[in-house]
Amino acid sequence: MHNYSTRYSKHGYGVDVRATYAHLPFPPFWTWLTGKDIRRLEPRHPRETLLKEWQLWCQLAFSWSLIVAAVIAGIFVYRSESMGFMAKAGIIAVVWVIIVGRTRGVLHTFHYTNHGASIADMSRARWIGKYFMSIPILHTPWENYHKIHARVHHAIAVLCTDLDPDQIFMIENRFWMGMGEREYWLKLVLSPFHPRAIWAHVRFRLEQNFIKTTINEAIPRAAFWIVFISAVTYAGYLEEIAVVYFVPLFILTQFSSWLQHTTEHLWFATKAKDISPSLFVASLTWGRFLGRPHPGSGRGVRHMGRIAWWWFGALLIDLPIRVFAFMQDLPSHDFHHRSPRVNFWSIARERAAHEGRPAKYGAMAETWGLMESWLILRDHLCYAESDPFGLMSEARERHSIRAISVDDQLAINS
Repeated sequence: MHNYSTRYSKHGYGVDVRATYAHLPFPPFWTWLTGKDIRRLEPRHPRETLLKEWQLWCQLAFSWSLIVAAVIAGIFVYRSESMGFMAKAGIIAVVWVIIVGRTRGVLHTFHYTNHGASIADMSRARWIGKYFMSIPILHTPWENYHKIHARVHHAIAVLCTDLDPDQIFMIENRFWMGMGEREYWLKLVLSPFHPRAIWAHVRFRLEQNFIKTTINEAIPRAAFWIVFISAVTYAGYLEEIAVVYFVPLFILTQFSSWLQHTTEHLWFATKAKDISPSLFVASLTWGRFLGRPHPGSGRGVRHMGRIAWWWFGALLIDLPIRVFAFMQDLPSHDFHHRSPRVNFWSIARERAAHEGRPAKYGAMAETWGLMESWLILRDHLCYAESDPFGLMSEARERHSIRAISVDDQLAINS
């Protein structure tokens, strides 16, 4: 009988980490922070997860309110004459994290809207996406994005191949199958800081917004940015806006994306002909949750130290990473590839609802923390250990057992 229980890698904790949080107060906070829901509710159809239009507007109002508030706070701090340099730098760093998190949050709201996973009315979705999600953050226009992402990246035959735009990004950053471990870690740490990579990121956004798009998309984008830059220049805030908004929007965003992108899939995978396409897709991605097992109850100084260390990890490691790099649905990105029409407000709930249930994609897999995902990718690229959760070996074993059973039955009948 097929076992659909969650799979763990050899680098993980080997336990249901989220279950160790069950006794903590405020479960919704821990669901958000870790990215994993602890509830096991009944699965819903994707259309049942769609938002009403007013709910989508509330999501955008939340994101843009935080962005505007952070920009205003950043300008005030930048102009302050009574505040010391270190205090200014610390506050502006927090402002940058918030702006990166929320502008990328708007990007992912656009992503789901483009998938048809925000609201049912796609004409309204497209209009809202264009003017309130895409243009103000210089994101890729609707049709270009739909082609690059929904049609190509999400195609089962293309995912993690050299035709996949997301894998092409990895190729451009000099990753390849069979690379040495030292080079792997050097590229992982240094590549996003290379001037070539920074310029490529900026150039792509400028080309997508103003050159490699239709005139109907280019004109409103150019109009918005001309008016915006003219207005802040006239008001005397161009320098402040450049530091507070443009630096996170154009520079820091790519570092946020780098943390997310490098852990997103098992890049450069070789498709196995004896594995079903759906199971192969499941083997290429996993739940990327943030956290570590809670020490539980106990006494003594040593236990208090373990509790203190756990809180340090939760608040000073997991929280900044969640805000800066793994916003919205990204911890449950594996389930998004299983069911791309489930809305991001519901994806943690739906992933938990489907966990352990029979599915054509097979069992789910999960990691806890960035390092585990990077170690999985290292094993794959450097040492050809390309089945981190044992999903493909289990499928082959089941196939072998079925084949033996059929042969036995034929022998009996003969």
